[in-house]
Amino acid sequence: MVIKIKGEFYLNRAEAVSYILQGYHAKWCFARWSRDEIAFSFESKDGVRDRMLLPAYKSKNSKTVRIRKFEIDEYFKMK
Repeated sequence: MVIKIKGEFYLNRAEAVSYILQGYHAKWCFARWSRDEIAFSFESKDGVRDRMLLPAYKSKNSKTVRIRKFEIDEYFKMK
């Protein structure tokens, strides 16, 4: 479930993968742990494979690790 904290949206790993697939039309995408970050590997609709590392966040009241939607969007804006 997407949550909003202080005006920002946070996605869990499955939601982030779905967001990349649907929002940025990736052919495939998967996520895995890489220390304190989550590594997303994906292939664009143009056939270009890429990888991005984003920091993982965890709120006090939850065990679920989340990613800021803003950071995903910023990564793709730079491309």
